[in-house]
Amino acid sequence: MARPLCPKGQRFQVRPVKFRPRVADDSVNVSKGNPLREFCLLFAGLAGVVFAGYMLLALLTSWAIKSLPLEAETWLGEMMVRDIPGKASPALQKRLDALLEHLPKDSPLRKYKFRVYLLDTDEANAVALPGGAIVVYKGLLNMLDSENELSMVLGHELGHFAHRDHLRRLGKGLVLNAAMWLIFGKVAGSEQLLFPLLAGLDSRYSKGQEEAADAFGLRLLYLRYGHVAGATEFFRKILEKDDYSRFKYLLSTHPDPKSRMEHLKILAQRNGWPEGRPAPLGPDLKALLEKNDSKK
Repeated sequence: MARPLCPKGQRFQVRPVKFRPRVADDSVNVSKGNPLREFCLLFAGLAGVVFAGYMLLALLTSWAIKSLPLEAETWLGEMMVRDIPGKASPALQKRLDALLEHLPKDSPLRKYKFRVYLLDTDEANAVALPGGAIVVYKGLLNMLDSENELSMVLGHELGHFAHRDHLRRLGKGLVLNAAMWLIFGKVAGSEQLLFPLLAGLDSRYSKGQEEAADAFGLRLLYLRYGHVAGATEFFRKILEKDDYSRFKYLLSTHPDPKSRMEHLKILAQRNGWPEGRPAPLGPDLKALLEKNDSKK
């Protein structure tokens, strides 16, 4: 039998309920956390995803570069050389061939067919392109006073070929463009936002490449002349020409000139390579510079 809801002898008592309306809280849809902290966490997470994706693509690119056959690299270099207005230089080729004679017999560089091009521009630079092409800018050549300085520049570029840096940089350029497109699409100005970030993250690796190429060029310079005269002269001239500041090189892909000079001097002392005396530029190189100057 069901138990009665109310004991016997008692009555139900109904108490009225009073409704008391309340004003809604305005902060019900507002986060209780710090907006600045949440923005920082979101930005840090996005930066972490971008960096992880970039490093993954860079590793895949590095693996592909190691497997790239010389024939494919040569074909790629020929395509790039077509767009460069530089001209072949017999005088520079002669100096490069003299360096190549001192490469080890088993050096992989002996498989290349190296060519030198002179680019008529005032910028002081030299570039290693796929397939064995080296482009020397006239502005750099104008700063040199000796055969040894020129040999150091060419030896440095050969060092990039020995370590396949020229291909790694090309591959990283493609990775940067792909990352910018995947993240920002075709939004105007997006490349100005992402490129400095990724370039800064990669600056130390590029500086290591430059120092390794310097060491390769220094050894080749010693094998060519029996001393290392002229190894640091180009960097000394850069210091004299430009206002030196270590801060401006923090995010640069190149080590600062003073650090490169110190690094080369330490390597020379460690190996017992004498400094020697540099040889002045030959008449053919002087004539080449005079010829280019007369066109202005």
